[in-house]
Amino acid sequence: MSSQGPEWQAHQQNLARRREIQDLMTAIGEALQRRSATVDEVSAMLAQLGDRLVRQFAMEEDGGYFAEAILCAPQLVSKANMLLAQHPKMHAQAESLVSDLLGRGQTQEEWWQQTAEAFAAFRSEFEQHESQENVLLQEAYHQDLGTND
Repeated sequence: MSSQGPEWQAHQQNLARRREIQDLMTAIGEALQRRSATVDEVSAMLAQLGDRLVRQFAMEEDGGYFAEAILCAPQLVSKANMLLAQHPKMHAQAESLVSDLLGRGQTQEEWWQQTAEAFAAFRSEFEQHESQENVLLQEAYHQDLGTND
């Protein structure tokens, strides 16, 4: 990936979007743990997270994230496809954090507890997914090319 070329710029934009998602997840986690925001504010942050995930997943699915890596290491196509196939489930989970937990008739205490638990489970799964994406990229760009070095 050449410095300052279109691929480099796309990679930098992707990193920025991923940092924004991580920052938002941190803010949500802290708000749920400390109860430092209102239910409406947390719900708005969760909705914003869902929107950002839609954009991130769409960019990855359109070939913008793994395309160059797959060109370097075509043997990783099945791994990339497996990771891309996880996106709809994770998006649905993020949306359910808002829709499933609102209007259930639970007490405010139950809402905080159930939302914190559901978010922690989602966050853990998302971070594992991101880690697997990073491993795929590292495999693609740091493979032994067998050059008798």
